[in-house]
This record gives sequence, C-alpha cells and structure tokens, in this order.
Amino acid sequence: MKIQKLQFYVQILFLLSALCLVSACETDNLLNIDAETLEITLKADTQMLNIGDTTTITATVDYSGDASALDFMWNVSNGRIVGDGNSVVYVAPESAGTNTITLEVTDGNVSDRQQIRIEVGIGHAIIATPNRYWQGNTFTQTLTFSLKVDEIFRENIKLRYEILQDTARAGAFLSIAINGISVGQDKTIGAVQPNEPQMIGDEIDVSSVITVPGNYELTLTLDIVNVMEDAWLLRKLTIIGVEGTLTEIR
Repeated sequence: MKIQKLQFYVQILFLLSALCLVSACETDNLLNIDAETLEITLKADTQMLNIGDTTTITATVDYSGDASALDFMWNVSNGRIVGDGNSVVYVAPESAGTNTITLEVTDGNVSDRQQIRIEVGIGHAIIATPNRYWQGNTFTQTLTFSLKVDEIFRENIKLRYEILQDTARAGAFLSIAINGISVGQDKTIGAVQPNEPQMIGDEIDVSSVITVPGNYELTLTLDIVNVMEDAWLLRKLTIIGVEGTLTEIR
C-alpha cells in the first residue's frame, strides 16, 4: 500500500514538472515573439560648421520589426532641423559653440536614443574687443569706428555687440549707423538699479548697407538716462560674414 502511494506521488510530481516546463516554454516563446530589437547610430557629413552653415545628419536603424511603425523625434540644443525621418539637415545657429542634436526612435514598445555634437565656429568675421567706455558728461555719447571690408563671404552680414552696463544705474538707448544710415535705432539696453554689472549682447543684420568691399564708418550712439563716468563699456564688436579691419576714430 505504501509503495502504491509513493508511486502515485511520484507520478503527480512528474506531471507537475512537465506542466511547468511546458508553461515556461510557452512564456518564453511569447516573449520572443513580442520583443523587438532597436538600435540607432548617428552620422553627420561634417561635425565642424561655421555659423549659418548646414550639414546632413543620417540615422542608421537596426530594427527587427516593420520599419513603417517607427517614429523619429529630433531635438537640438541650438540651431534647427529641416526635414524628418532618418535623414535631416541641421542648420547651424548664428552663434558659435558646441550644439547637441538628439534623436529618439520608437515603435511604441521599444526605443533608442542617441546624440551627436556639432562644433559651430564663427567663420569669416572681423572681431574687435575695444574695451572702450562711452565717456563724457552729456546725455548723448558716441563711439566711431573705421570699418575696412576686404572681402564679403555671405549675403546675411551680421553686426554683433557686447556692452557692459558697469556703473550706470539706469538703462540707455543704443543707436547704430553705418555711413550715416541707421541699422538700429533706439534699442533699449540695460536695467534700472542692477545688483551687479550686466552684459548686454545682441546682433543686427547690416546686409542692406555693407554690400561691397570698401571703407565704412560705424557709429554707436548711447542716449543715456543718467550721466556717470565710465558707466557703459563696449566690450566686443563682431561683424560676421566679412574679413577686414575695424579701428576706432578718436
């Protein structure tokens, strides 16, 4: 009797083990059917650009499923993307620096995310650091520069400035002219009662005035709310898209 019971229990254990093995196999098969594999790599035609230039970025996709189910989501830290899908054009911004382009691809279940970095340089430009204060005890103060353009390299020529609000306790109005032609009128700069010196930077398009190589006169005029000595400092002037020289006229 005891032997029969033992044989019965052994048979039950054998059946249970068999059922567990079948169940596990079926689960594994189901997982293998449902699981897709997805991997992407990014490559750019060039990773060194000048401002405003373009490069094509292509994603190589290794995907085990139906590629039509994939969504491509591009993102940039600066600049912009033209196009969609696995190949797009990256347009560099109007400022130098390192920019990150990110692509995430997903089918709704699996996804992959990769990044590529593009170095953007300033390219052809005249860069001057006058470190020159607007001085005087009048409410209108002007700095004048002689601009010699030797060669033009692009259509959209930009003038970029960096101005430090040093001891000034209120804002000012900046006007910029080239050969007496206004390219920026009464631009509000600075702040009222800043806690510390503030750097103000901006750029304007001067393509309508600088059209050919030659000599130009550049003036930067401040209409000042409160007159203080050494209150506004012109730190940097950059003219993008040309080569030449920039010198102050005193």
